[in-house]
Amino acid sequence: MKDPPSRPASEPVERLTRAQLLKRLHEAEAALAAIHDGGDLRTANARLAKEIEERARAEGDFQLALDAAGMGTWELFLATAAIRRSLRHDQIFGYGELQLSWDVNTTLEHFLAEDRPLVRQAFAQAELTGSVDVEARIRRASDREIRWVHLSGQTFYAEDAPTRIAGVVTDVTHRRAVEERLHQAQKIEAIGQLTGGVAHDFNNLLQVISGGLQIMGRPGDPAGRERVFTAMKQAVERGAGLCRQLLAFARRQPLRPEAVDLKRLIVGMRELLDRSLRGDVQFRCDFAERLWPVEVDPGELELVILNLAVNARDAMPTGGVVAISAYNAPALADHELTGDFVRLDISDTGIGMAADVLSHAFEPFFTTKEVGKGSGLGLAQAHGFARASKGAVRIESTVGHGTKVSLFLPRTLKTPARPDDLVAEGSPETTVASAGQVLLVEDDDEVAALTVEMINELGYDTTRVASAEAALGALADKRAIDIVFSDVMMPGRMNGVELAQEIRRRRPNLPVLLTSGYAEAASRSATVHQIKIIPKPYRMDELREALAAVTQDAGIIPTPK
Repeated sequence: MKDPPSRPASEPVERLTRAQLLKRLHEAEAALAAIHDGGDLRTANARLAKEIEERARAEGDFQLALDAAGMGTWELFLATAAIRRSLRHDQIFGYGELQLSWDVNTTLEHFLAEDRPLVRQAFAQAELTGSVDVEARIRRASDREIRWVHLSGQTFYAEDAPTRIAGVVTDVTHRRAVEERLHQAQKIEAIGQLTGGVAHDFNNLLQVISGGLQIMGRPGDPAGRERVFTAMKQAVERGAGLCRQLLAFARRQPLRPEAVDLKRLIVGMRELLDRSLRGDVQFRCDFAERLWPVEVDPGELELVILNLAVNARDAMPTGGVVAISAYNAPALADHELTGDFVRLDISDTGIGMAADVLSHAFEPFFTTKEVGKGSGLGLAQAHGFARASKGAVRIESTVGHGTKVSLFLPRTLKTPARPDDLVAEGSPETTVASAGQVLLVEDDDEVAALTVEMINELGYDTTRVASAEAALGALADKRAIDIVFSDVMMPGRMNGVELAQEIRRRRPNLPVLLTSGYAEAASRSATVHQIKIIPKPYRMDELREALAAVTQDAGIIPTPK
C-alpha cells in the first residue's frame, strides 16, 4: 500500500477535536437523511435550486420595491470600513453607475462640512445604540446640487461585538421643502392670530384713553372726571402689561428676580383679580401654613397669574370657580425639577380641554378663542416665565371638569421685603424743590414732552436734546448738568449705551441713566458696562428712585437752582 501523498509545507494538516469530529459526523448524517427523504440526490438538488430561485426572486422584488420608494441600500462592514451599496444608493449621491469602491470616508466627503460631524457621530453611536437615524445635506457629485438625505440602519452583532451596519438611504429634499412651506404657513397663521388679538386689545385701550381725554377736556362733574382718570390709568397699565407679555415671550425683557411672599403678592392682587373676573365667577384662595418664599420677578409673576385667571374665566362661560392655592413641594427629583419648590395651582371648573388641544396648550399663539379674543400668549408666556425662573409649569385638564395649571417656583432662603421696607411713593409737594439739572436725550417729541413734565414734577430742571451728538455738544458747552437721562435707541451714529461710554470718558463722575422698551442687545451691553437702565413704560415713583440711585452711586451733589 502506497503512502498517501504528502501535503505542501504551507498547507498544515487540519487537526480536529473530538467535539468537532462529532459535529461533522452529525452534519454528514443530516445530509444523508435529507437525500434519503428526497428520494435521491437529483431531487434534493432540484429542491435546493428552487429555494435559491425563490429567494433570488424575493430579493429582486424587494429591491424593486426599494427602488420604487427611492431608497438605496447600503451595508457597512465595521472591520474594514468598506460599504456595499445598491445602484440606487450611488445614484442618490449623484453617480450614473455603481462605483468601484466606497467606504465610510467616501460617504462623509459627500456631506456638507457643517453637517459632517453630525453624520460621523451618528455612525459612531450606532455601534453602541444598535441603530443609525440621521438627516443631513449632501452635495451631489453630478451637478453639485445640495440635497437632503435620510440615512437609517440597524447594527448587527456577533458574540456581542458589532460587525456590520445595514440600512437604506433616501433623498428627502422634496419632503423637507414641503415641511418648510407648511412651517411658513403656520408662522403666517400665528402672526395673523397674534395681530388680531393684540390689535383688539390695544384698540380697546386706545378707545378708553381717547374717550377719556375728550371728556376731561370739557367741564363736568369732578367725581365723573376722577372716574374717567382712573379708567385711563388702568388702560395704560393694561397696555404696559400687554407689552411686557409680548417682550417676555420674545425674551427681550430680562427678569428681575427677588424674594417674594406668594400669599402677600396674591392677596395684594385681589382687587385686580376681582375686577378681571365676571360676577358669576367665584374666586377662592388657599395657602399652606409656613409657605416658603420664592425667588422670581414679582411683576412677571403677577402677569402670569392674571393671564391664567382670565383664561380660567373664559373657560367658564356660564360661571364657576377660580381657585388659587399654594403649598410647599420639598425635595422634588424628576427629569425636570430637582430641589425645593413651591407649587402654585390656578384651577377652574370650566369646560376643560380635549387631549388634542391639551397637547398644543403651551405653543405660542395657539388659542381656541376667536380672532380678536386672545393672542394665544398666556400659557406660552407662563411656560417661558417658569423656565426662565428655573422652575416648571404643568397642566392637567379633563373635558367637562375643568383645568389646573401648576407653576413650580424655586424656594429661596432670602427674606422678602415687607411693605414697610419699601420706599413710599411721594408726591410733587413733598419733593425737594431743587433736585438738579437733567439732560434728557429723546428723539420722539411727544415722549420727550411728557418726560420733561414728569422730570419737572419731580423737582428737576430739564434740558432736552434729540440725539447723542447734540447731547455731547451740550456737555461740551460746559453746561451745569447733574444727570444725563437717555433713550437707548436713537437715530444717528450712536445709541444710548455708546453715548454713556463716551460721557464716562469725558466726564467720569457724571451719572447716566438709560431707558429702553426693547433693545435686548443694547440692554445687555449696558449691564456689562454697569450702566443703569429703567424699562419703559415707567411710573413716576420708579423714575424718581432711578434718578436718585444713579446720583447716589456717583456721589454727586445736585447743582442748586
